[in-house]
Amino acid sequence: MYTKSLLLSFTYMIYFAVVIFVTYWMQWLTVLVVGSVRFTAADSYPGDVSNSFLIVASFFFSFAHFIVLTIFLLLYYVLLSFFKIKFHLKIPFINNSVIMLGLTIFFINKFLGGA
Repeated sequence: MYTKSLLLSFTYMIYFAVVIFVTYWMQWLTVLVVGSVRFTAADSYPGDVSNSFLIVASFFFSFAHFIVLTIFLLLYYVLLSFFKIKFHLKIPFINNSVIMLGLTIFFINKFLGGA
């Protein structure tokens, strides 16, 4: 019983570690992509990209990241089901949703706040 609970805790730790790693790199990739779009847009008319593009990009990248995390969650669930490990999807799915909301707020502040 103790080993089974330890194994389940270990599987959650692995999942959340991968989510943290993917989220960190996705955040940096998004900032670099939007930064490069702003850099190239400043070289030509009409100048910098519009605020509406930045808001749409913030929502698009956050939602795309949510989709990637959800696909990873489902694949991880299927993988663990082969080993007969019961991995509950509710908490990780809520975690993915909170990450999406947090990234959206972060990107809007980053891109529109001038930071």
